[in-house]
Amino acid sequence: MSESKPGAGSLIEDLNLSAGAASASPRVSIGDRISARLAAMWNTPASRNRLVIAACVALVAGAGFAGYRYWEMHHRPDYALDPVDDLAEFTFLRGDFNSLPIKERLKLIKEFADRVRNASSGDSALLASFAAGISGKAREQIQENGARLMLDMVDASAVDYMKVPEAERGAFLEKSVIEWTRIGDQVSGRGERTDEEILADIKKQTAQRDEMRKKMGPERSAKMAAGIVGFLNGNVANHANPVQSQRTLQMMSDVNKHFSGK
Repeated sequence: MSESKPGAGSLIEDLNLSAGAASASPRVSIGDRISARLAAMWNTPASRNRLVIAACVALVAGAGFAGYRYWEMHHRPDYALDPVDDLAEFTFLRGDFNSLPIKERLKLIKEFADRVRNASSGDSALLASFAAGISGKAREQIQENGARLMLDMVDASAVDYMKVPEAERGAFLEKSVIEWTRIGDQVSGRGERTDEEILADIKKQTAQRDEMRKKMGPERSAKMAAGIVGFLNGNVANHANPVQSQRTLQMMSDVNKHFSGK
């Protein structure tokens, strides 16, 4: 036997390892393992049925949850039975309240006001909690809902007002103001008034306001007028398109002139 020499040959040449054995086995990803497992289950009738049933259950559950969320976001509460804070949220904090017809919104606001006037101790606590949580975006939504209702109510009259002959406009303005005032009376719980009583009160209030403006002097009176215009522009006109803004502001201006006798 020949004597082996240092440095001759390889340290692993006598281990008889193949090239494939010497290399690392390729890793199988988790996704591939799951796919293989599902494929194996799919090839078995019983397992395939279980997979189909599980998929259907998941689909129905997902659709049910999505449907509930949609219902929760768009459901109109029962103003006689549902919790009063739910009514307040829908009335003041939900944008889809504005999509209801004007008469329907006014009806719901009156029902909400009636509910508040007859509130139980539990309802009062819920309302207090609701009011305490109003800030930021919620406050902006309340302002938007109120402005939108006012705009839509006035604009509905302004559309017809633009078609009225000049000689009949005074009577139309009085009729419109009576309707708006009566709505306010219903919401506030004020007793019934005749058309004549409403007009008399409006004329009296207008005269008192004009007298107050005279006492203020030109500068303070101008500031007061600017404040009223600013309120209308900021709280109503900002929510209107240019056409709506023009006709509603025109009608409100004519209302003021008519009851001031100008």
